[in-house]
Amino acid sequence: MRSASENARQPRPDLDDVDEVIGASRMTSLRFRLERIARRRRLGVALTVLFFGATGVTGMIDGGHWPTVRSEIENLHVTVANAVGFRVIAVATEGQSALTDDEVLLALGIGENTALPFLDVGAARDRLMANPLVQDATVRKLYPDRVTVHLVERKPFALWQHDGKVQILAEDGTPIDEFRDSRFAHLPLVVGPSANLRARPLLDALDGAPKIKTETYAAVLVAERRWNLKLRSGVEVKLPETGFREALARLESLQATRNLFSKDIAIVDLRSPIRTVVRVTPEAADKLAEAEKAAEKARKKAGAT
Repeated sequence: MRSASENARQPRPDLDDVDEVIGASRMTSLRFRLERIARRRRLGVALTVLFFGATGVTGMIDGGHWPTVRSEIENLHVTVANAVGFRVIAVATEGQSALTDDEVLLALGIGENTALPFLDVGAARDRLMANPLVQDATVRKLYPDRVTVHLVERKPFALWQHDGKVQILAEDGTPIDEFRDSRFAHLPLVVGPSANLRARPLLDALDGAPKIKTETYAAVLVAERRWNLKLRSGVEVKLPETGFREALARLESLQATRNLFSKDIAIVDLRSPIRTVVRVTPEAADKLAEAEKAAEKARKKAGAT
């Protein structure tokens, strides 16, 4: 045990230090108290905001406005991008011929509120390539607000009728689309199985006989071997299996010199390389028969006299 003298020698704590310790303790206690109050207030504010938010959402759902609000929330990034100048305002196309502007825009997925940063050019190209008229496509972004599209279209060459439907053909005979509107009504029509694969040589030969080509509205492949032409006047032209280019040249000459298709003719048979056989219509045949009967009567009367 310490003696009284030793205790007397120990330094007494300073009163100022004691006050500082007490003050710090009070500040710590006050800080903890304030933090508890702040936490309670934050919790109250959060609960209040949650309550009003839930009330607002419930009101929007009951009023039928929630889908619109949800869409605006989901597209907030698009709205912001458009607001700062990234709205797509122009689409420049190159190589567009058969496709309409609406078909291009629909495939690109571009509307009034499309934001350029969020346009998926890969998906846009895939949608363009899904169109049978498109052979190749390139889609690029030009910031801040433009899109360029380079198209390589399949050239519509002819119409092909088979199995109760009509399709548009490319030059190589590949069907590229169904015939649905009048944009391709001017194309020549070929009919029959495999007619799509054999149409090119015939149509090339018709280019050398413009008068016949103008009169032709359909070419029918017979037994997948030879062609019959259906003319707008109702005349049927039978072409040979081989040498139909020369046969068409012969018919072109007959039309130019004798205006063959203005007469009462039903069939022109060109299958023989050395002669042209013409069959008249039934009405013309009846008239000829009557004329022959009249001539025969006249001859008999003359002989009796």
